[in-house]
Amino acid sequence: MSVIRYIPVVSLVAILGLAACGSGTEPILIPVPDETREASLVDVSTGSIADPSAFDAITGEAVRTDQFSGWDFVFQIAEDGSTLWWPRSAIIEENEDSGLQHVSLGFDELREAPEDGYVQFESVPISVGDVFAARSRRDPAFGSVRCRHFAKVEILEIDLGEGTVSFRHLVNPNCEKRTLVLGAEE
Repeated sequence: MSVIRYIPVVSLVAILGLAACGSGTEPILIPVPDETREASLVDVSTGSIADPSAFDAITGEAVRTDQFSGWDFVFQIAEDGSTLWWPRSAIIEENEDSGLQHVSLGFDELREAPEDGYVQFESVPISVGDVFAARSRRDPAFGSVRCRHFAKVEILEIDLGEGTVSFRHLVNPNCEKRTLVLGAEE
């Protein structure tokens, strides 16, 4: 088996990866979804292992931490009853980019995620009505290339009895694009 015959395939994959996250060529952009989505998470400390306690800002999905290591923030109810989100960077000892930023704008008014100012290394308290800008970890599909996704999130309900949080979200599917407007084509 000759390595030479794999070079065209590897080259094509590298070119597509660079084009998708920005390079000297114009990338093909995916429109921002036309609708927001909703998700619910259970308390990571006391919730059922069968239910998701974390959110993946790359795919826009609630995930179980025991089945999927790719998540960006996790929900917890502290012993004092306060409700928190923990960015991945605060829990995983790696150089992660994921973070959250509480914003004073309403969900619909948040049209572009901030470039920086994200809380990365400590918990973030949450309450019903809070709106956050979220930044994902680096997308593993692009290796070491800096490729993060941005989202906006609004807390809809916190049920301390059930140990859950429900929220709506909008994730921009494009690398490093901060636009958070329904149906935007960049």
